[in-house]
Formats: sequence, C-alpha cells, structure tokens
Amino acid sequence: MPSTRAAWAPLRALCRGRIWLLWLALPALTGCASVLGMHGRETARPSAADARLARRYFIDAKVRQAQSDWPAAIVALRSAADFDPRSSVIYAELARCYREMGDPTQALRFARRAVDLDPGRTDLRRSMIQLLEHVESPASAVGEVEQLIQREPSNWRLYRHLAYLYLQSGHPERITPLFNRVLDRRDTPPEVRADIASVLARVGKQHQAERVYRQVLATSPQTEDAWLGLAEVLQARGQREEALATYRRAGHELPESPMVFFYLARAVTTAEDLDRIVVDEDPRFLYRLGVALASAGRQEPAGRVFRAIVDRQPGTAEEWLDLARYYLSQEDLSQASEVMARALSAAPDSAQLYLFWGAALEQADRLDEAIEVYRRGTERLPTESRLYLYWGLALEERQQWQEAADLYRQGLERGREPDSDLHVRWGICLARQEQWDDATSHFSRALEMSPRSPEAHLQWGLVLERQGRWQEAVGRLVTAGELAPSDTRVLFYLGAGFEQASRQLGQSEYFDRAVATFRRLLELNPDDAYTLNYLGYMFAEKGTDLEEAVSLLKRAIEIEPGNSAFYDSLGWAYFRLGEFQRAEEYLAQALAAIDEDDAQEQAVIFDHAGDVAHALGKGDEARRHWARALELGPTSESVRRKLTP
Repeated sequence: MPSTRAAWAPLRALCRGRIWLLWLALPALTGCASVLGMHGRETARPSAADARLARRYFIDAKVRQAQSDWPAAIVALRSAADFDPRSSVIYAELARCYREMGDPTQALRFARRAVDLDPGRTDLRRSMIQLLEHVESPASAVGEVEQLIQREPSNWRLYRHLAYLYLQSGHPERITPLFNRVLDRRDTPPEVRADIASVLARVGKQHQAERVYRQVLATSPQTEDAWLGLAEVLQARGQREEALATYRRAGHELPESPMVFFYLARAVTTAEDLDRIVVDEDPRFLYRLGVALASAGRQEPAGRVFRAIVDRQPGTAEEWLDLARYYLSQEDLSQASEVMARALSAAPDSAQLYLFWGAALEQADRLDEAIEVYRRGTERLPTESRLYLYWGLALEERQQWQEAADLYRQGLERGREPDSDLHVRWGICLARQEQWDDATSHFSRALEMSPRSPEAHLQWGLVLERQGRWQEAVGRLVTAGELAPSDTRVLFYLGAGFEQASRQLGQSEYFDRAVATFRRLLELNPDDAYTLNYLGYMFAEKGTDLEEAVSLLKRAIEIEPGNSAFYDSLGWAYFRLGEFQRAEEYLAQALAAIDEDDAQEQAVIFDHAGDVAHALGKGDEARRHWARALELGPTSESVRRKLTP
C-alpha cells in the first residue's frame, strides 16, 4: 500500500519545536475553510507573531517542494496562508503544488486568489490561462488574456492568442475589432501587421488580409511574410497569374530569400509559366529559381533554367560562379568545366574565377588541371598574390617543397601588397627541408606584417619542437591557442605540444595542460577521432585514468574503424590494465591494418605487440615482433634491450 510517511513528515518535524500545539488545531489537507478566511483575517495585516509563523511554514514548504513532496508542501503552505492570508506568494506556491500534482481545479483556485491579491503578477495570470485551456475553458481564458493585454498593450503574441481563443469559444466576430485596434496604432511593426493579415486570411477575411498586406508592402517592401502572404491570398482566390507576378516582384525585392524562390518554384506548374520567367528575368534571378526547382526534385525545369542562363551568357563573374556551383552541386563536373571554360574566356581578368575553379578541381582530385588553372591565372594577373598561394599549396600536396617555395617568393616579389600568408607557407616549405633558421625568419616576417596571425605562431612553434627547444615551442603554441581559442586544429597541436614537452622535460604540469586542452577540443568537436585517440593513448602511456582511456579509444574506433593506430592504442590501454588477452586481440587488429602506416608508426605497433606476447608467455612471438620493430626503427635502444639475452 502507498506510504503515508511523506504526508506526515511536516507533523513529525514541527512536533520537535514549541509550536506543536498550534499544529493540532490545523485543518486536514482536504479542508478549505481556513484558507478562505479566518474570521475576516484575510483582509487584516498579520501580527508580527503570525508573520513569523507563516514564514516558518513557508520555509518548511520550500524544503518539501525541493524534495518533490507536494502533499507535504501543500499542508505547510495552507498553514502559512492561515497565518498570513494577504500573501500572494503563498497562494502562488499552492497553485504550483496543485499543478505539479495534476489538480488544475485547485491550482486555478489558488492562482486566482494570488492574482486578486497582486494583480501585477502577470506570470500567474499566464499560468491561469494555461490551466484554463487545459480544462477546456477557452471562454474563461479570454478574460484573463484581455486583462494581460491591458497591462502589456504592445505584446502582439497576446493579441494572436486572444484571437485563437475567440475562435475556440465561438466568437470569431470579435477578431476583426481586436486586430483593428492593433492596426490603428502607429507603432505596430510591419511584421506584426503581416502576421495579423495571415490570421485574417485564415478566418476567411481574405479581402481585408490583402488590404493589410498591400499596406505593409507600400511602406516596408522588405517584409518577406507580406509578399508570401499576399501571393497565397491571391492564389486562394484563383488569381494565379497575379500570384506568380507577386512572387517574382518579391524575388527582386528579396533576392537572398530562399523562401521566396521556394514558393515561386512551387507556383510554377506549366511550361508557359516558365517560358515567361526565362525570357524576362536576369541570370541571377534564374539561378536562384533553378536551385529552388532542383531542391524540390524538379530536375527537368531546373535544367531548362540553367541551360537558359548558359545560352544568354552571364554578365558578371559571380553569375558564372553561380552556374558552376549548381553543376558542382549536381556532381556534373563536365558541365561545370564547360561553364568555367566559357567564364574564363568571358572574364579573363577575374582572379575569383581562377581561384574558384582551381580549388574545385583540387577537390575533384584533378591536381594537374588545377595547377594549370593557377598557372594561367598568374600569367594573366601576375600581381594577384592569392594565385601564387593557391598554386604553391597544390605543389605542397605533391611534396614539391622547393618549387612551392619559389612560387611563394615570386608572389611576394610581384604581388601588389605584401602577404603574410606567403611568408608562412614559404617558412613551412623550408622547414620541410630542415632549413630551420631560414624558416623561422619567414615566420618572423609574417608576424611583423600580421602580429595576430595564429598560423605563424603555430608553425614557428612546430619548428621549435623539431629543434628540441620545448620551452620556446610551448610559448609559441600557447600564443597561437590564445589567438584562435576555437580553432580545433590549433588546439590539437597545442595539446600535442604540451604532451611532448611533458615527456621531454619531465614536467607534470604540461601533461595536465595537455589533458585540459584535449578536453576543451572535445567540447568543441566531440567526434574528433584523432583527439579521442591522442588523449586515450596519453592516459595509457602514463598508466592513469585507464578506464576512461578505454572508453575514449573505443569511441575513436567507432568513428573511424580500421585505423591501425587506434587499435594499437586500445590494445595498449588494456595491456596497462593487465587484461592481456584483450590487449592481444586489439594488437592483432592493429597489425592486420598496418600496411598504410609509416615505418615509425609500424615500429611502435610491433613493439607493443611484442610486449603483449611476452606478457602472455609467448617468448618466440615476442622476439619476432621486437625484431621487426628494431628493423623499422633501428635507433630504438629500448627495443634493443628487450632483444638482449
């Protein structure tokens, strides 16, 4: 049977104090006479003693509420109301408790009492409205909303809600006078007027709705809802041609509005509709319509629109790019290539075209063609430094470090203005060739031009790491992280820098900062598999937080299954936990996927596999793995010692 302990808890607590005799005289939970008045005391100010008792009961009620013990809270609150019947706060809390218990009738009763005592409690009045609607009493809710409107005459949502209640309570004739009051006010925003028109249209007042929409557009033609609502009203009245014309006018007023073109595309249902638009509209308008048609799955009319754009030849570089973007979105590279060939012939002095098309070709793994586009661009526009930058990046993809560096030098010599990015990339290419001093000189030059460049600090820090200058490296990486606190790439290198510095310098503070950095990175990107792996492996190597390490590494494998490094890390975490069988299972998967790893990574995996085999008593297998690890990493003294008898 249900326990009664919760309901009797206040009695037990109060009996410990000196006021227990008063409690015995209180009404039961179901009684209500005392709450409605104690011999006229509901209008009198409570005495100091009564006020103190009311506060004590109220505090006890708040404790019960915090424990979700609503019956006990009600007992205490009703006692508090007996001693201070003028307190709207007590009645408001009673309403809340009854609402939590699912008793809207009692909740309404006490909420109304609280509002009567404090008419300014608009929060309670809103609660009453919700309760009245819950008990299907829209007529009663009408009066409360009307009271709220008197206090908040500029709150449009209240007028809309009241109109809804008029409909619900069978009084639609009261909606127009209500809205006229709002429309007559000069401070009513155009968005609210358009919203009123939409409600009028839905209750059958279409002519009045049209008039309001047109009034809005006469003074505020940027109001999207007014255009869409007007066209909808015209369509509903069978004025289809005028509705189409309205959508088209909206497209000119709001060329960046996807909704306008979405509805226009939906309204275009015949070949004749499309004929008129294709003949009359400019390429930018047609492009947006074509995208809307394609998004709606209407590929045939969309294709017709885009063919019309090509036939008419766009007049600006941006119009050509719009067309190319469409074909790329459809994965039609041949059509995009044709468009861009024509674009570059029509606008050969647009750096934007060369940069866009080269990047698109790189994305499609057509690096040779991308490089040719950049080369043509630099021939035509030799002072555009961005073209040298993009061309150099393409050469870096091929690891042609010196050729890329030569391009960056040309860009700096020929460009109209100095470009710090070119110095950064030049420094990176020199670092790849282990020309450390020359590389850092370019990073320094870049920072002279752009002192807040996180990339220059980052790359300088990475070069300092390669030189073993760990304190300086951390300083540069920290600066990069401060300049780009939400850049996940910068944060990854910062975390890795802290972790490596902790090992090289033996400073635990750096390890803790690495953990904090990687946790911050995971807040920004919880599904970063490489961060999950790095942090998990850090814990495994240090032998700390091993259960969390396993959890992190399993998530990494779920996100990117088949990565040998991730299997190796998880196997190593289980090894450090002493679960050698599970460690062997994951190291076996790491070995099976090892082919694409470089020699250093393979050496680590074979070393770990040897340690696991040794722990399982498989001596010959362990020696084979260690021998392979030493073959791949001949400078590893730790592995050499394992093979020494």
